[in-house]
Amino acid sequence: MKTRKMIATIHLWLSMIVGIFIVLIGLTGSLLVFEPEINNMLHPDLYKVTKGEKVSYQDALKTVSNTYPKGEIDRVYTPAEPTGRGVYVFRVNQNEKQQAVYIDPGTGKINGTLDDKAFFNVVLGFHEYLLLEQFNGESIVGIIGFLFFFITLSGIYLWWPGLKKWSRGFIMRQSKNPYVKQYDVHKVIGGVSIPFLLVVSLTGALFAYDETIFGWFGGQAKVTPPKENLISTPLASGKVPLDRLLSNAEKAVPHGTIMQVRLPEKPEKGSSEGAVEIRLSRSYDPGNGNVKVWLDQYSGKVVGKLDPKVNPGLLYQTWHLPLHTGSYGGVFTKILYVIGGLTPSILMFTGTYMWWYKRKNKHKKKKQQMPQSTVA
Repeated sequence: MKTRKMIATIHLWLSMIVGIFIVLIGLTGSLLVFEPEINNMLHPDLYKVTKGEKVSYQDALKTVSNTYPKGEIDRVYTPAEPTGRGVYVFRVNQNEKQQAVYIDPGTGKINGTLDDKAFFNVVLGFHEYLLLEQFNGESIVGIIGFLFFFITLSGIYLWWPGLKKWSRGFIMRQSKNPYVKQYDVHKVIGGVSIPFLLVVSLTGALFAYDETIFGWFGGQAKVTPPKENLISTPLASGKVPLDRLLSNAEKAVPHGTIMQVRLPEKPEKGSSEGAVEIRLSRSYDPGNGNVKVWLDQYSGKVVGKLDPKVNPGLLYQTWHLPLHTGSYGGVFTKILYVIGGLTPSILMFTGTYMWWYKRKNKHKKKKQQMPQSTVA
């Protein structure tokens, strides 16, 4: 009983200390699950697609480059990627700010932009680093994730009724006592959501600390080809058009669908230029691109490739983000993840109510005992 009481105390106070942050991170996570769909409703003009032959990616790239001559394009989302939803999306960095530029593939014209202050960018910023990017916010969220994981583990210990009586953990009793009602809601909701809470809390924490933890065991969280191979060798003919790079990537990954392009940063003096990374979705893809291909910007040749079917050790990095966001099972799992993101709010409310109810009754009993003590 002493062990149970100690774990219950730890469970309570950890929940009270970081509970509000867990609730807010859960609520923002639920919103982010359907970000592309909600963005489409909030900003329908951004996703306007004119019928007809699509303009080339290179022409669209020129349009964005001319519009933002001092900006640096680092990502391109294709119409097949959830972010794109039928249009070209270019991410531009300029003056330490990001702009998402939406291009109508039918005309090559800019539909509109979303900047850092757009609703979902603010939501994402809070979810990932509590809007404390300059104060190690990502590390703080990682620590909260580990604490949430421990709170869930301690909750399992407190909830578990025993192997023979396991079904009691899912029973709502008929009682007029408000404490019993809240206790049973807390118990049942917590019991049902245990697998989800364990997965999202741990995967969320690992975004900040996976390299460190894998390093403890002599491993790597993210496998990449040798960096010395992922370079572009300048040629007098100049860089090849983006469309040719995409075509070469498709040849390297038969039956693959291009989802995203990651352009290398401008090299520092004396450094080699990086290769273009293209992510493709092939066969069953739990995320938005499970095959990566790197190409030389000048020759268009493949200089690196990662394929889960060929390369061992990609299980973690292939599944890490999908397990956290629910993208691996279509609309069904996304709906479950939205519901799951709401459960910390329910558990926080019921847990706080139980704490307040017991505290109120304890204080009431003390008051009732005071006159008796005086008479004695």
